Amino acid sequence: MNLLEFKSSSKSKFLEKCKIINWEVICILFVFFLTGCAVLYSASGGDLNPLVKNHIIKFIFSSIVFIFILLINYKFIKSLSLYFYLISIASLIFLIFFGIESAGSKRWISLGFFSIQPSEFAKIFLVLAIAKYYSEVAYIKNNSLIKSIFPILLILVPFFLIVNQPDLGTSLLLVANGLSIIIVSGISIWLIVIGFIILISLIPITWNLLHNYQQNRILTFLNPENDPLGSGYHIAQSKIAIGSGGFTGKGYMQGSQSQLEFIPEIHTDFVFSIFSEEFGFLGSIIIILLHFYLFFYGMKSSFYANNEFDKLVVFGLTINYFFYFLINISMVIGLVPVVGVPLPIISYGGSSMLAIIISFAIIQKININRKIN
Repeated sequence: MNLLEFKSSSKSKFLEKCKIINWEVICILFVFFLTGCAVLYSASGGDLNPLVKNHIIKFIFSSIVFIFILLINYKFIKSLSLYFYLISIASLIFLIFFGIESAGSKRWISLGFFSIQPSEFAKIFLVLAIAKYYSEVAYIKNNSLIKSIFPILLILVPFFLIVNQPDLGTSLLLVANGLSIIIVSGISIWLIVIGFIILISLIPITWNLLHNYQQNRILTFLNPENDPLGSGYHIAQSKIAIGSGGFTGKGYMQGSQSQLEFIPEIHTDFVFSIFSEEFGFLGSIIIILLHFYLFFYGMKSSFYANNEFDKLVVFGLTINYFFYFLINISMVIGLVPVVGVPLPIISYGGSSMLAIIISFAIIQKININRKIN
């Protein structure tokens, strides 16, 4: 098996693949990148600081990875799915002993000039592993419980490792994403009901395992006005910024909440608050609609997939991306607790950006393979 398809493909076939690529998706991803640069530049007061420069460098690197994935032999992705998963588990274990500690958590591995967050890639490799498993056990028709035990174990291992960092937001997204794939695979409706009952019954136990700051975030979500200068400060300032933007916004770099630094974590979790204040409801709706376009593109790609593996991979990667978007938007307007989930590509963060771009590269790769074959 050739690792790179262009070694065995003619120039005309390579150009044919370029025509098949969904360029609208690539343009939207690029728009998100430019939006992120603009928001980061505004948040820094008009200074081309290291955050903006790093954001640009990380996007260029992610774009190179995107192109590389399009050139990889399609069979390579499927054949090594479980190995990718094992590598991600090994990296999460490595974090326990050698991870970079910041703000009381170990989430990053230093690679010299840059650092990576393994949990971001664990979500991608979990999707590949579960899809690989279900594509291999399709012959088991009558006992969906047996079919689901192994995927649940695949979910639980990285879940506990990520919770231990601690990173509640990422761990919950990983579980939600994994369970979504299991449901789509054809599990019995009764097992779904039983699973939800078990999850609900575990809430009291989970609450006692949470750190104090995590409990405060949930309590703040339930009553954000109870402590507006303390644990409720993030949400209160975010709502003020979004509401004050009006229909068309205050104008670029004219937002008082961002320019006066009232909003914490403005370069990561709350970039949408800055954008909404400066570009208003109109700009916010455009960004939201672009995200929904990518979501429906992924769902359509999953529906037309050639086989079970492709279907589950595209579905899982799309749902993972959509959860990113949905939770971040819900978080900044106070619909869910603050859990530290970035807005895809727009927020500052190299690992999350790379993970999202890898996801869409794989989806594009599967679509290209389907249309050619």
